[in-house]
Amino acid sequence: MTQPDRSRARPARLSRPERLALLAVLVGLLLAGGAVVVLSRTVADRYAAAVPTADLFGDVGVGTGVDSAPDDRLTGPVNLLVAGIDRPTDQPEKVPRADTVLLVHVPSGLSRAYLISLPRDLLVDVPAFGVSGHPGGVDRINAAMAYGSRVPGAEHPDPVTGFQLLAATVSARTGIDRFDAGVIVNFAGLERLVDAVGGVRMTIDVDVRSAHRQPDGRLRPGNPDGPGYVGPQAEYKQGEQRLNGWQALDYVRQRESLPDGDYGRQRHQRQLVRALAEQVITRDLITEPGRLTAVLEAAGEAVVVGTRGRSLVDFALALRQLRADDIVMLDLPGVAVTDPGGGYQGERFTDDADECLAALRAGTLDQFVLTRPELVNREK
Repeated sequence: MTQPDRSRARPARLSRPERLALLAVLVGLLLAGGAVVVLSRTVADRYAAAVPTADLFGDVGVGTGVDSAPDDRLTGPVNLLVAGIDRPTDQPEKVPRADTVLLVHVPSGLSRAYLISLPRDLLVDVPAFGVSGHPGGVDRINAAMAYGSRVPGAEHPDPVTGFQLLAATVSARTGIDRFDAGVIVNFAGLERLVDAVGGVRMTIDVDVRSAHRQPDGRLRPGNPDGPGYVGPQAEYKQGEQRLNGWQALDYVRQRESLPDGDYGRQRHQRQLVRALAEQVITRDLITEPGRLTAVLEAAGEAVVVGTRGRSLVDFALALRQLRADDIVMLDLPGVAVTDPGGGYQGERFTDDADECLAALRAGTLDQFVLTRPELVNREK
């Protein structure tokens, strides 16, 4: 198996004078992946202008900002795709990897949202992709963005075309024919966003030792005698804690010290999404102009959004009733796939995971979750 290198439409003015929730899936982390930003009518345009947009699905004319039918009102279900990447802005030559892949599903009625993580090692059929010349084949799902990003003749790998191939790959595996919007989250920008909202409160469910950071937040030096890092490690103890930007991002990126490995990391990433949403919703940013400006600037650095020609206001109006307690975090169970010699190849979903995706497609996810309460991650 080959291992990969790891138009904007101006929004309409809101007619309602009262506050409303301008919900834009930002995250990341994750991982993961969707946070909720609360703005008022007077700053809706500022927010929309601050968040970079791109054609993340390859079906919107460049510079047109219009889709085939963007005028119909969002009534649900609404499906969003979030990909978290780790590519510093000063390293455009780095091939982007989808280290986090998150589905956000809002059923008809728009009264709750489900966050569903896809394991980055999930074995999938990556379709052929003419834009980059990828011939197609079976690989881990995080390889899709890398394969799609390598466009012949381009100066640097392009996360936008990478997302296009990732979206096609996720659609093929999950059976979700169409995503209403997509988000690329840059982890470095997410760190600043967490700081901009004043940090997040999270429940640490298991003691975690950082592989990457020292207790003061500095990066651990590389091991001169081999792989890995050396020196003191940041630690996150069980219990409720308030984490700043670097702590939150570091915590949700750990997997080696977790008893359930990458599945635990996915759980922590979903927790961060919910915690970030809760912090923004409960904090009255409108009364803090300085902090609001910092949040807008950080959002612009953290994400690239593709809304298929809709404005962010469309999503605000559709999802304005959602609050942090309406976000349900789901675990899709998987098992390891090994070669004949016992070597690890990746992950595959169990029957429970496929049944969950089937319920999502059928519009019966609410009922399915009632019969599978063990799939719900209840930590905050």
